[in-house]
Amino acid sequence: MLYDAHTHLHEFLDSRIAKFVREIIIAAVSDDYPSSKRTIELSNTYENIVPCIGIHPWNVDKVGFDELRQLEKLLPETRCIGEVGLDKRFVPQTFNRQVEFFQVFINWAKDYDLPLNIHAPDAWNDVLEMIRRADVDRALFHWYTGPLNLIQELRDYGYYISINAAIKIQEKSKAVAREAPLDTILLESDGPYEYRGITLEPPMVKDAASIVAEIKGMGIDDLWNTVSNNFSRLFNL
Repeated sequence: MLYDAHTHLHEFLDSRIAKFVREIIIAAVSDDYPSSKRTIELSNTYENIVPCIGIHPWNVDKVGFDELRQLEKLLPETRCIGEVGLDKRFVPQTFNRQVEFFQVFINWAKDYDLPLNIHAPDAWNDVLEMIRRADVDRALFHWYTGPLNLIQELRDYGYYISINAAIKIQEKSKAVAREAPLDTILLESDGPYEYRGITLEPPMVKDAASIVAEIKGMGIDDLWNTVSNNFSRLFNL
């Protein structure tokens, strides 16, 4: 099996989803309460889906705290909280509200012993400080493009980073792959996000794996074994 640590599976057609999960174990993230419900439903249909519920930082100004109360009712059915976090790059104007929401998600991660699937553009240090203070045990910094000198600190706390399939055209992702220890690395597509004209999809983790394996000077099977072990530890499979 292959592994995709971060995909918005709820945005794909059912026929595509059924095809994806035949060969890929997918951590499916959500953007709000309706998509979280959809993600849970998909995980009840397909065993190769690890459901993550949450409210995306881009959406915190569109929903009220009552949506958090609805979302909390889904916690017993989920395996992960995401996509959640902070974003100073794309939506800095809502940063204070993002912090309020993210603190709730951190509390849930602690109370329910769930990993966080985190979005943190230009807020990598802010996120790390918040989850470190809370002693969060398991966290993934998705599509990591933060400071290279922060990667070792993330590893020291037992956290993971995911390298996106955009590595084939994104030099920063290649630099991250060179710097990151193998025991911190996961792969992702973030589908169906469009990046530089490419619509990302779960099968693209194959290409990402080939590039990372080449950078690391290792065989593709060995890389997937490493990714499998990391995925299993993060999501407690």
